[in-house]
Amino acid sequence: MSSQFRTGPHHEFFEHLDWYREEDCARLPQELAWSRRECPVVHSGYDGGQYVVTRYDDLRTVGEHPDIFSSSTPGVRHVPVLLPPLDLDPPLHRDFRQFLNPYFSRSFLQRYVPEMRRLADELIDDVVDERRIEFVSQFAIPFTAGSLARVVIDDDNESRMRRAIEAVTAVATGDQGAYERVAGIAAEILAERAAGTSDRAGVLQSLVTARVDGGRLLSSAEQLGVVTVLLLGGLDTTRGTIAHIGRYLAEHPGLEQRLRRPEWVKRDLEELLRHTSTVSVMGRTVTRDNELLGHPLKAGDRLAVHWQSGNRDELKFEHADELRFDRRKNPHIAFGVGIHRCIGQHFARLQIEVAVDRLLRRLTNFSIAPGTTVRETAGVVLLAPAELFLSFEPVPERST
Repeated sequence: MSSQFRTGPHHEFFEHLDWYREEDCARLPQELAWSRRECPVVHSGYDGGQYVVTRYDDLRTVGEHPDIFSSSTPGVRHVPVLLPPLDLDPPLHRDFRQFLNPYFSRSFLQRYVPEMRRLADELIDDVVDERRIEFVSQFAIPFTAGSLARVVIDDDNESRMRRAIEAVTAVATGDQGAYERVAGIAAEILAERAAGTSDRAGVLQSLVTARVDGGRLLSSAEQLGVVTVLLLGGLDTTRGTIAHIGRYLAEHPGLEQRLRRPEWVKRDLEELLRHTSTVSVMGRTVTRDNELLGHPLKAGDRLAVHWQSGNRDELKFEHADELRFDRRKNPHIAFGVGIHRCIGQHFARLQIEVAVDRLLRRLTNFSIAPGTTVRETAGVVLLAPAELFLSFEPVPERST
């Protein structure tokens, strides 16, 4: 690394920071606030050493200069598998995004909305008479996992599609072995598509026919790497945002009525995204010596770019820690910045819109269930409710 570790309690916290340690994650927001004020590019000893970038403007600089801040190591620790297009730089990154982008446009994703609505309604059917729900495991996880599996796998074999949804849901609940089942199903479908037994339009078909890097087909490792990125990248993030909204409905008086207005999607959704920050922190590698962040960096230095911290930057957002729906401008970076801006941003928005719409059609008067506390999950992606018991009342049928 390009500078020596400085002493002091805050520097020491970052030097010993473990992104996956619960107590560190709980303390991190206050330490990031200190960093934004006093040391916006702060050294950490994690995984061999890296610099944590915390201010909004610096994060935009990183995202807008992929030639200087490479995405070849997109995590805060090294990952031993291919993760295209997440770990690709131009020009190869452009080739992958070019064939994937059409399948994550809002217009293409609209075809899945009826199935997403049906899934949400089925999950609500299971709990409506109980007037109580463990919101994460009974709604947020199965809704996002089912929606994601349908969009990414999108198989015309319904039996296999059901197995895929079950496997993706298991991955979302922490069953790491379930990913092998997902990968096996994806590989099976890819083989069929390559053999020409099905030409159903969608993500998997595009992986078979796309040409990159001057005209070559994707390798099998690249194909499965894309599936990995799309599934794992979409599970925790949108689920976390929906779980946060469930909590906000219980804890913020007036929010339910606000989200019942059709126009909430055009403005209020952006504030919810800023405040929750679906993608918290990612990695970059410096390609050449520079001082673009006001700090001397050397080629080979690694960065942890903390998008969530940028969304809490008081220099950019007044009362940044508060959920405020009266912001005139909201240029949040919840989906990142630049060429690596999240490919699933339209899908995430659509899932949130459908989830809120179906919930509020059927349920009202949310509160934290008596005798329960909200249990948070601590991790590198997102601080979000891991267990959230809500009480509610059914909406009278004549009002639906």
